[in-house]
Amino acid sequence: MSSSPVVIISDLLADLVMHIPAFPVGATDLVRVSYMELGPGGACNTAIMAARLGLPVACLGEVGYDAFGEAVLEGLQQEGIDITRVVVSPAVRTPVAGVIVDARAEPAYLGYHGDLRLQSLPDAWRPIIRSAAAIFADGWAETHGVVTTNLEAFREAKAAGVPIFFDPGPGNPALDNAWHKEAAALATVVLVNEKEAIGLTGQPDALAAGQALVKEGPKLAVVKRDVAGALLIAADRFEIAPGYPVPAVDATGAGDSLAAGVIYGYLKGLELSALGVLANAVGAAKVQKRGTGLNVPTRAEVAAVLARFGEDASVLDD
Repeated sequence: MSSSPVVIISDLLADLVMHIPAFPVGATDLVRVSYMELGPGGACNTAIMAARLGLPVACLGEVGYDAFGEAVLEGLQQEGIDITRVVVSPAVRTPVAGVIVDARAEPAYLGYHGDLRLQSLPDAWRPIIRSAAAIFADGWAETHGVVTTNLEAFREAKAAGVPIFFDPGPGNPALDNAWHKEAAALATVVLVNEKEAIGLTGQPDALAAGQALVKEGPKLAVVKRDVAGALLIAADRFEIAPGYPVPAVDATGAGDSLAAGVIYGYLKGLELSALGVLANAVGAAKVQKRGTGLNVPTRAEVAAVLARFGEDASVLDD
């Protein structure tokens, strides 16, 4: 694979993760938290997972000169991720996600939007994008400036022939998420769950929605189906990749981690079936771990899932 970095664009935020026994939590309740940790979140999860799989990674985004921004940058740097072009703005507050997870491993989110100032793609980022092995962005945007930055980055990568990976996610309800359709059409690989795929295309089911996405430009649509695994849909074929039944303690960041597995496998040139095996193994390794960021799986933990279910470990070979 290329020695050029995989470039992660935007959504560099901090996660404050807490585990509680159960929802609901009332306004006057006192609930004991069994786990709490502050660290990198958002697209940082994909960056860290990609680095742990062995890819060189660089992040481009904006954080504030505050304790949350410091936690993000320290965590990324600890994983050997290039943060030299991240914009650190003294007048900016870093976005934070408060992630509350119950005993069923399902998260609820409390979002603090911060105060980002970038309005467009900095010129200094353009050569980094043009020379990247791939770029990745998700569909969460705190401001219209993030939307503009992401789309400009995708157009720059497209013109340079750089593979583009896009996971729209649910999007920010405070913004117009119509930009997701343009970003998906520019992408080489789109990663969506079933609800997102149907919402983007208006199709009645996951397969039809994935096929519709591919018709708009991407070479591959990966439709995530939680414990059921994933559908991998190309123009001329599709693959059903069953999930792995593992005990889940925290689903937060599983989709972000899976995205890194798809990036790694795609750049390695894996066939669809092998790509599905790797992606599901990464996701299964994540849900067995609490927290996000520095708590995404290690390469060894992904290998352990492959071994447990009798899969070919060569999907992890460099």
